[in-house]
Amino acid sequence: ATMQDYQDNIDTAQASLDALAKYDYNSLSTEQQYDYDVYKNSLNNTIALNSYPMFDFWFNPGEGLTANLLTNFTEYIFYEKQDIDDYLGMLASVPDYFSQALDLTRQQAAKGYFITDGALNDTEDAIDKFVAKTDDNELIVIFDENVDSFEGLSDAEKSAYKEKNKGIVLNSVVPAYENAKTVLESLRGSRTAGDSCSDLTDGAAYYLALARMKTSTDGSIEDMIGIGEQYLSMLIEEYKALYKKDPNAADKASSEAVSYTTPEDILGHLQQNLQDYPAGPDVSYKATYLDPSVANSSIVAYYMEPPLDDTKDNVIKINGDNVSDATELYGTLAHEGFPGHLYQITWYLNTNPNPLRATTSNIGYTEGWAMYVELASYATSGLSDSAAGMNAINTGLGYVMDAIADLGVNGLGWTVADLGEQLDKLNLNSDYAQDLYDFVTKNPGQILPYGIGLAQFEILKKKAEDALGGKFNLEKFNEVLLANGDRPFSIVSKDVDAYIASAKGTAAATSTGANSSYTTYLLIGGLAVIAVIAIAAL
Repeated sequence: ATMQDYQDNIDTAQASLDALAKYDYNSLSTEQQYDYDVYKNSLNNTIALNSYPMFDFWFNPGEGLTANLLTNFTEYIFYEKQDIDDYLGMLASVPDYFSQALDLTRQQAAKGYFITDGALNDTEDAIDKFVAKTDDNELIVIFDENVDSFEGLSDAEKSAYKEKNKGIVLNSVVPAYENAKTVLESLRGSRTAGDSCSDLTDGAAYYLALARMKTSTDGSIEDMIGIGEQYLSMLIEEYKALYKKDPNAADKASSEAVSYTTPEDILGHLQQNLQDYPAGPDVSYKATYLDPSVANSSIVAYYMEPPLDDTKDNVIKINGDNVSDATELYGTLAHEGFPGHLYQITWYLNTNPNPLRATTSNIGYTEGWAMYVELASYATSGLSDSAAGMNAINTGLGYVMDAIADLGVNGLGWTVADLGEQLDKLNLNSDYAQDLYDFVTKNPGQILPYGIGLAQFEILKKKAEDALGGKFNLEKFNEVLLANGDRPFSIVSKDVDAYIASAKGTAAATSTGANSSYTTYLLIGGLAVIAVIAIAAL
């Protein structure tokens, strides 16, 4: 990547916008109008984010190159023999790819733009885990397994492929990672301002563009915080009601556990409990644990989006180091599997959408949906009503408060003291303000799709419930959310308004919103420990 690449991306996106503008929007079908609006939004996001190349940190720990390359290589599928050759060619290009990314990083650092020391520590730790393995490196182990299971190769061909891959991994890829660590360490301290985005020149403007993309909204930072706070107030009321009904709910949530312990059992149970959702396609899945050497420490699990023409076989990977017990595994697999990413994505792909939609991403929608159904899934977990309710509340509180902190710190310049005051105002535990500040400055914006996306879905649900009362149908409502795929929340909100109007038998009101080779849908870990409501304040 070079600085010119960012301008080229802007020029290409603008050319596409110009071509799009030539269409007569009113002559398009309803489905085509959805495609038009989603694509236009994606192009505008591309232009906005590519306008700030100084902030595109290629080696941040959560979403950076060192982690994402390993995910793409370990999940690479060989459909035909040429795929193996292509894979090895790409693997051999890693040193050159790293070299270009490091050149850009040096240019950024020379102007005072660099990841925080905490982020650098996490990236270096991840590199150390990866390079510590040699002959048993996961890029060797997984490749060997895939080649052995590939039909049509002779033993001699398999052996030759394995040796070639091993040589590239040990003599090219591992040294490239080691060199990256050396170069990055030499740049430690290059950041000339504080740890938040807003501390850097143009940081607030960049972060606004990032936040709009991450939340699938087009409002201000204050608007996004308002969405989070509206949902927080809903959650706190739920907590008060639950505590009044059962003062021991918190103890039950910590002492009870779901009875399912394996990924297969949990996913099987979840797949059989989709009564509140429209029927999905017949799919299979494989859920396995990641080797720690290639597991991104900031994620809990991920789901790999399948090819457009092969949605039957699906893959979920779990970072066992970040899953503490069976109940947490249950929520994780509801998020990644049913009724989460696996269900939502295969459901939409089986409506035969325009392939253009596979090139766009509205991560606030996709992660918001997965959080929304993760919380709902506790109701069918087998836990008591009190434990199920408390698990859902704690999860929602943790993610939405983390998101508010991210917005305030990186978008508005909140200090640790400011963040502590905000937590106190919400009757949350301010003792963790420093930890939360450090968390949101390592990977700015990463938590936003989860917290603000969740908040928007929950606010829309409450809006529909309040408007329709006994006419509200959860399965129908969820189908409205699912139909037309991932899209900005301004569009989702209009769809919900239309559903409400239809159920009432009235006209819809106008709404302005809820005030690589693969796409990977991650569940990242937040600092849920901050979601401790002061009982005395109830």
